[in-house]
Amino acid sequence: CQARGVLPAHILWEGGLALTLTFEIGDESRPKGHAVLYFGSSETELLATYAVLLPIKMDIGKYLPPMLAAQLGGAVGDLLGDGAGGFAVPPVPEPVESIEWLRHLAEVRGDDLIWGGNITLGDMQAAMHQAAESVQQYAAMHQRYLDSNPEPVARRAVGEPDDGGANVQHVIYQLMGDRDRLAELSKLVGTMRFALESHDEALVKETDVSLGALASALDSRFWADQVRYAAQDPSDSAAKLAQLYVERCYKLLAEDFAAVDALEKEIAGLAGDTPPREDLRA
Repeated sequence: CQARGVLPAHILWEGGLALTLTFEIGDESRPKGHAVLYFGSSETELLATYAVLLPIKMDIGKYLPPMLAAQLGGAVGDLLGDGAGGFAVPPVPEPVESIEWLRHLAEVRGDDLIWGGNITLGDMQAAMHQAAESVQQYAAMHQRYLDSNPEPVARRAVGEPDDGGANVQHVIYQLMGDRDRLAELSKLVGTMRFALESHDEALVKETDVSLGALASALDSRFWADQVRYAAQDPSDSAAKLAQLYVERCYKLLAEDFAAVDALEKEIAGLAGDTPPREDLRA
C-alpha cells in the first residue's frame, strides 16, 4: 500500500478543497467502472464501500411514486449520484477488518482499489457526502477515459472473458429481490435460445456472462447453474429441461413443495440426474 504521507496518485480540486483518489490497484487512466473504495489509514479505523458506475444512466424518479419522490428530494441524489450514473453501496462506508482483506477482495473480483482519504468518524451525513463525492470523481475519471476512446469497440470474440461486466451485473443482481432475479433468469433463458437459433455467437457469449453473474447472486437452492447449462444446449430436450428448471424456481419461491417434487421427478427423468438430497424447505 502507498504510504499516506506520500502525494496521492490523483488529486482533484473542487471548491478550493483537494479531493484525493489514490489507485492502489488499477490504472487511473483506465478506470474499470467498479471499485472498492476505502477511507482512513492503518492507524485509524478503515471504512469501505463499493463504487458502481452504471453503463446506462437511470432516472430513479421514474421508479418512485410521486409523493415519495417529493419527500425524498435531494436525498436520492446523495445516495445514487446526479443522474444515477454512479453510486456507492452501501451509501455510508462501513468498517472493514484490514487493508489486506480489501486488497485480496479487489484482486479476486477484478476491481479497482482506491483510497479516498481520511474520513470524519461518527458523522454519518459527512461520511455519506464524502463517499458520494469520491464516486463522482471516479465517474469523471472514467468518463475522460471513455471520451479518449470514441470509436466503437468491436464485439468480443466468443470465449474472451468479460469479468468487469460480470462484476457490475452481479452487484446489480444483488440489489434485486428473488422474484425480480427469477424474472431476469427467465428472460435470459429466452435470449439464449434466440441466440442459439439465430447462430449469434457474440450474443450467446454475452448472455452466458449475464447468466453466470445471475447464478452467483441466486441462492443455490434455485439450481441456477443447471438452468445456465441447459440454456446453452441447442437441443429440443435441453430447451424443455431449461423450462422445467425455471418453473421449479417459481414453485420453490412460492413454497409450493408438492409442485417442486413433481418437477424434480420430471427433471430427473429428462436429465438423468438425481435431485439434491438437501431439504429445500429450510
